[in-house]
Amino acid sequence: MNRSTLFPMMALFCAHIQLHAQNNFWNDRNAYLGEPLPSDTPRVFAPGRLADTSAWAGDRIAFSPDGKEFYFSHNTEWFSHTNLKVKYMKFDNGKWNGPFVLNTQFYAPTFSMDGKTLYFLRQKGEVYRSSRTSNGWTEPEIYLKMNYGLYDYMPVRSGISYAGSNAHQGDIKDWSTYDFCTFSIKGKDTVIASLGVPLNTPGFDGDFFIAPDESFMVLSAKETKEFQCELYISYRKPDKTWTNPKSLGPLINNGLAHRWGEYVTPDNKYLFYTRGTGPKSCFIYWVRFDRMLENLRHTNFEPYVSVAPGDQETKMGQSFRLQIPERTFMDDDGNQTLTWSAGLDNGSPLPSWLKFDPATKVLAGTPMEKGTYTIRISATDTANAAAACHFTLQID
Repeated sequence: MNRSTLFPMMALFCAHIQLHAQNNFWNDRNAYLGEPLPSDTPRVFAPGRLADTSAWAGDRIAFSPDGKEFYFSHNTEWFSHTNLKVKYMKFDNGKWNGPFVLNTQFYAPTFSMDGKTLYFLRQKGEVYRSSRTSNGWTEPEIYLKMNYGLYDYMPVRSGISYAGSNAHQGDIKDWSTYDFCTFSIKGKDTVIASLGVPLNTPGFDGDFFIAPDESFMVLSAKETKEFQCELYISYRKPDKTWTNPKSLGPLINNGLAHRWGEYVTPDNKYLFYTRGTGPKSCFIYWVRFDRMLENLRHTNFEPYVSVAPGDQETKMGQSFRLQIPERTFMDDDGNQTLTWSAGLDNGSPLPSWLKFDPATKVLAGTPMEKGTYTIRISATDTANAAAACHFTLQID
């Protein structure tokens, strides 16, 4: 082999080795700020390095695609933006440098799929973005300003985005109207759609992480009015609907607390989230996630109410018959092996004149006196997990 052939091959080989090394920084001992790696038990991430005694660090964090930049929010209070900052640390010359202030009055840094854009939230309904340059990042500029709320905005590889939003559902300040939604821009039009049940509930649904390939979502669930919650996971099914969310377990959901800012590393190996019962006890946690991600996929999914029957009316002496639709309950285990039953909401059996046939899902009878009954229809799976819906039956 002559030199004219050898040198280009050596250059190509060296370039390949360099690219391989860059792509494997996630496995380098300096990755994740060089912090000791967590187990299945969550631990505080980089304690003492991100915030001081008068401030907290948290919300959604973001690593650059190569793992060599780390961005996070920093504040002194939970519900004030006065001292809010986005800070970052950067691995350079063999060490992590920072934290440095990137901007103020913004939070929830989120990378575009190519790593060339950073998105931030500011006010409800506003998404800002900065572009990467050879000297760093441009000043944030408005990207989306809607007349409804956009919360936890995240783009995915398919070209659409996800957000918590109250589009077409009421006042932008009414957090109880926010749902997990998809968001897309088509020409001059924006299209936003709720992901529906079982992901969304009557309360606030807005804190989440969506996988870039949309295969799973980690979300804050069981939100109280004070935003205390637990972390759950849902998997997207082949028909693009979502499984009933299930808990990430007692090691993560260990008591009442605010849990939000979910973020999963590109290799799905670690989950980051912010947990606290107040600003002084608020920290970024991380936990080993890849095993959990796979294992929970194969545990029982609890059935849930898909479409509840509406309230019913009938008259004394008039025959009543109600066919309960099969789609009232869904079971994401795929076998729909559910045992149905009916009773009164207070735990009592149905009145003697009213019968329920679990095989045909028919509720029928002839009432002989006036009254109002609250009916409870239940479905139990083979793992003894149950779901129930309620409706009233008014007899005039």
